[in-house]
Order: sequence, then C-alpha cells, then structure tokens
Amino acid sequence: MGTCCYCGSRFPLTRSTRKYCTPRCKTNACLDRNPSRIRAAEVRALYALLDEDFSNIDVLRERLRRIIAPERPPISPVLSMAEAGEPLYVPRMD
Repeated sequence: MGTCCYCGSRFPLTRSTRKYCTPRCKTNACLDRNPSRIRAAEVRALYALLDEDFSNIDVLRERLRRIIAPERPPISPVLSMAEAGEPLYVPRMD
C-alpha cells in the first residue's frame, strides 16, 4: 500500500514510483504547486536592489519581500513605522 502525496489516502501500489492515487490528484497537485521561478521583471528589480545602499537590514528584507512575495504581510510592524517617518520608541533597560 502507498499513501497519496496530494490527498493522503491509502491506495495499492501498482509500480514503485507512483506518488498519487488517481490522475485527478496528480493534476490537482500540479495546479496547487507554488511557482518555482521568478519573472524577468522581478529579476531586474533584484539587480536594481543590489546596486542600492541600505542603512538597515530590515529595510532590505522588506524590499525583498515586496519584490518576491507582495501578497504576504510585512515582515515587521516596526519597519512600517520607520518607513512612515514616525519616531521609534526603544525602551531602556535601566
């Protein structure tokens, strides 16, 4: 018996390299995959990013996130305050 890599159901193996229980699971697994390549416009943006100077690593990380994964939320809420020009409060350890 094997386990389907898409739905997790058990199925009898007919050959040793089979990963999916049905062709439909195999197709759905292909449709659900994240893209493994980035677009040419993103590559150009990354090259432009390499030429810039950054005062803070958090700013660089946020710019990279915007290029590669714009649908994801910001990495740090503190960073969005810094970009807005608001002064940051850093607590003292006295």
